[in-house]
Amino acid sequence: MAGTKAAHPAASDNFTESSSYRLAGGVRVRQERFGLLFYNHRGPRIYFVPTGRFINEDFFDGKQTIGKLVDSIRHKSGLPGERILDRLKEIFRTFEAKGLIDEQRLR
Repeated sequence: MAGTKAAHPAASDNFTESSSYRLAGGVRVRQERFGLLFYNHRGPRIYFVPTGRFINEDFFDGKQTIGKLVDSIRHKSGLPGERILDRLKEIFRTFEAKGLIDEQRLR
């Protein structure tokens, strides 16, 4: 992942609990048993992301913050919030690097 971080440093630098995300243009997401299936029409490429039930497709409407997602996962899993946030940072950095999501600013 070191190459991804260098190519997209903003993905990790801007990632905070107040961040929210939308799907990038031409990208669709669907909930599956294993987690999320992303389809990029520009590729075409398919990405399988084993998120279980912790992140659902509705998260990517840009209306929920990372902080609320962390709280939801913490409630379901009992894991510490800092650990969840660190893992989400890795996941969302990858999503951005692959052109699947765009960060949104909530008002």
